[in-house]
Amino acid sequence: MKPITLGMVGCGQVSNRYFEMAAKLEGVRFAATCARRLDSAQAKAEAYGVPRWYDDYREMMDKEELDAVVVTTPHSVHAEPVLAALERGLHVLNEKPMATSFEDCSRMVTLAEEKGAIFMSLPFDLNPAFLAASEFVDERVIGKITGAEAQLSLPGPPRDNWYYNKAIAHGGAMMDCMVYPVSRLIALLGPAVSVMAEVNTLIPKRIVGGGKRVQSDVDDNVTLIVEFAGGQHAVIRTLWGMSFKQNNTLIYGRSGTIALNDSGLPLVIHSPGQAIPDAEQVSWRGMNECYVPHEKIASIPTEDYITHFVRCLRAGEQPVQSGRQQLHVHEILFGAYRSAESGERYTLTTTFTPWAKLKPSIFDTRSEYI
Repeated sequence: MKPITLGMVGCGQVSNRYFEMAAKLEGVRFAATCARRLDSAQAKAEAYGVPRWYDDYREMMDKEELDAVVVTTPHSVHAEPVLAALERGLHVLNEKPMATSFEDCSRMVTLAEEKGAIFMSLPFDLNPAFLAASEFVDERVIGKITGAEAQLSLPGPPRDNWYYNKAIAHGGAMMDCMVYPVSRLIALLGPAVSVMAEVNTLIPKRIVGGGKRVQSDVDDNVTLIVEFAGGQHAVIRTLWGMSFKQNNTLIYGRSGTIALNDSGLPLVIHSPGQAIPDAEQVSWRGMNECYVPHEKIASIPTEDYITHFVRCLRAGEQPVQSGRQQLHVHEILFGAYRSAESGERYTLTTTFTPWAKLKPSIFDTRSEYI
């Protein structure tokens, strides 16, 4: 099994999960950490048994014999280390969002392709419930697709650091949360053609964790209408103002519905016309012809994003959720900002080849009586 040596750029709280995931994998190690402050890089390295630390990511990339780098810096500091790594022919696993401008996102994907580098940008959606759901996005199960909804809403980040500072974050709920539901829907349904949006700052004076008062200038109230080629609309929402967290996805068909993480259930198929084999019948939203495919979900191995990335490195293959796919996701986000500013629909220019190909007929709601 080929050994994999990684470098970490960014030593905040988010980086912890990467060290912990990598520690479970055979033949995978972090050789160095890098942070803006050398003492932060040293503290993180010592906490996870990493031998060396730097305050200059270019120096780390040039001195260490790395296979890849992981970038977990604040949002606005993703582009430079990602591009520096790709220029050196290093593979990259990049936290979400890809970058804080569409131009930087495009540069990352183009450069990775030019260098033949593996580029994986989060979110990572491929959990067992999601993969099981993708198998039910089928005309024989739910009929023609007629629309979708998705949401990730929460009270708001409890920390009072850069999340609420537009000069550092370059975006609020759109960049931090909206990327998740958009990514899920695009992964399940394929490329979209346009987006319209409303975006504003609903709560500029916030009370966050510990009762601290914070002045916020980032967007915290975002609603998108994403249109697909067949005319279907997906309404996608993120709000930093709820009393609880809501993180669900629904795909509506003419004869059935697929719901992910709704009403406390991992995956529900509403199928009034036929029973779903090997699934538990449940009541969902007051309806009884609903099914949870526990066996299907349990049959799919769980794989975290470091494991998937390492598997791609060893196989010399791009991730299932490709750079082009995530570029399309991010064009939707940046297009939403433009739509909100102009009041007009933004036409998307990017596309990608979906990993789970749907038959075009599932979007054709006009040719026949349905």
